[in-house]
Amino acid sequence: MSQLPAIVQREKPREAEPECPPIVRIQKLIFDEAFAADASDIHIEPGQNSTRVRCRIDGLLKQTLEIPRWMHDNLVVRIKILAKLDISERRLPQDGHIHGEANGADIRVSTLPTRWGEKVVIRVLRRGRASMTLAQLGFGPAIEDRLQALIRQPQGILLAVGPTGSGKTTTLYALINEIRNEPLNIVTIEDPIEYEVEGISQVQVNERVGLTFARTLRSILRQDPDVILVGEIRDAETAATAFRAAMTGHLVFSTLHATDSVSALLRLSELGIDKNLMSSAIVGIAAQRLIRLNCRGCAEPEFPRPIYLERLGIDPMDQHRLRRSAGCQACKSTGTGGRRAVFELLEMSRRVREALASGSELEIGDAAREAGFSSITDQAVELALAGRVAVHEVYRSCYFGGE
Repeated sequence: MSQLPAIVQREKPREAEPECPPIVRIQKLIFDEAFAADASDIHIEPGQNSTRVRCRIDGLLKQTLEIPRWMHDNLVVRIKILAKLDISERRLPQDGHIHGEANGADIRVSTLPTRWGEKVVIRVLRRGRASMTLAQLGFGPAIEDRLQALIRQPQGILLAVGPTGSGKTTTLYALINEIRNEPLNIVTIEDPIEYEVEGISQVQVNERVGLTFARTLRSILRQDPDVILVGEIRDAETAATAFRAAMTGHLVFSTLHATDSVSALLRLSELGIDKNLMSSAIVGIAAQRLIRLNCRGCAEPEFPRPIYLERLGIDPMDQHRLRRSAGCQACKSTGTGGRRAVFELLEMSRRVREALASGSELEIGDAAREAGFSSITDQAVELALAGRVAVHEVYRSCYFGGE
């Protein structure tokens, strides 16, 4: 955990200025350390006696700093000024954006009033990720080739699904990057716009003035689009409009919160999308997870619980191939050597369409496997058997039950 500059380790001064040099230095220290650690989020959390700062690194929150309680309000004011928020409003949540931050990142800021003061959560958005390609994301050659074919279809809807923080939006931008130099009119609807991309039209949703996903999407359909990126399908109206666009000569990319690609179909059904419409409009569903890799410097034999092996379908005779990381200086005792994505791609084959029309989730999965479908769990188990991922990590992040 980082050490505070000496000037702020003393007792509270009689008069603390919001813009005093110690506050500026603390704010820069917090940001610089988060950038250096490749953190995705910064949490500034007030407590009764002190404020702790935690960074989400490789999916885990790690405390990096603890500051005196008297500094908290001044630090929040400093961040609010940078994000152009109302420094006098402490009773309501606020959202802002810090533009032009160093280290190739933009910053999203969210404040929330809590028992001991305003909690601040800062999302770090690295501009370089807006230009990533499918190959750079780690799609295997087989899935990448199939995606390259799907994103060049004249119409239909392609979904990226998974939990929050699994990289769905990054995948959508990678899809856009594959085709943005082609003679196409590409329009996005986002809340918020996470990355700025040259050569496409990006629209920021503003629900306070009535500019919702569904309303914006209806307007975009009158803008002669070829490809539409909808940041998230989050309600029945947006889902219906997106599918209508996909059925009227447009290619639509979007994200959906679902466990895996098969359960995404059931989620759409809950949103009121007819199964026949799904069969006709959906060209593919890509599900993904971010999984923590073993640190190569401290990997050692792993002896997981037998129930894990049974549920993941790992033969006990293969246990000698399993590894886990104990933690070392190289990985800062985290036992993690970074993260990588694992993917599955469900395409709407004839058998999948038939199973969707009349079958259960299990039958849809069986139909997909007949066409060579490989699940996220299958791929994560392969990584475990190669010693790159611990079995408990596979079970934690990629086992959904029933596979």
